[in-house]
Amino acid sequence: ISQSNSTSDNMERDLIEQATLLNTREEYVAWEQRCDEFIESLEEQSRIKRLRLSIGKRQSVIACIARLESLKDSVRGRFVHVDAGHGLRWREIETAFKSRILTGAVINSNHIEPRRFLEDASEIVLERVQCIIQRYDSIKINTIFNGKFVADDKRANKSIVTQNYELYRYIDLREWYVTRVVEPILTSLEEFQERDSGWALLRILNLAVNANKHNPLRAGCHNSREKLC
Repeated sequence: ISQSNSTSDNMERDLIEQATLLNTREEYVAWEQRCDEFIESLEEQSRIKRLRLSIGKRQSVIACIARLESLKDSVRGRFVHVDAGHGLRWREIETAFKSRILTGAVINSNHIEPRRFLEDASEIVLERVQCIIQRYDSIKINTIFNGKFVADDKRANKSIVTQNYELYRYIDLREWYVTRVVEPILTSLEEFQERDSGWALLRILNLAVNANKHNPLRAGCHNSREKLC
């Protein structure tokens, strides 16, 4: 597993480096094909139960898929005319997590301001959440804001993970999104950048959404604080 993880990290770094060197549309097409093939291999790891990957490894694979989709969108804009719009799209990711009913991400291509990104992503997220809550009645859900940060000559991908929250059919989903997604993420982001960390947000990558089946009669209430990692 550790060898596979190292190989994945190296492949992702190679694709990022190659993306900066593309000059022609032909080079871009070949690069995107390599990127798609790698994403396909990652998705296979994510959805096959018999691989018995650890939860951390599966989460790492899912995060890598979402980052590569963000990379593809940013590179595509250099070689393919993209219609004006929000510059956001939904990417569902199949996983083998027990009880997981939705894993996906709103992929960003041109938003630079976090609040605007989160507000524009709301319709995409709420549409998916509305669909699954109609089917399952109650779910447990959390979101992850993923961004690329810079500090001097260092760059790193960092994530803000929101609370797990129980949603039911009667809950106002827009209120949930504002109070449990937008505001906690913006507060954590502001606090992190204002601390003496030296890190600043360079690029918004995506907003990941994870929803699990929830049986309120069997489960206790467990909420974890937002954290940046």
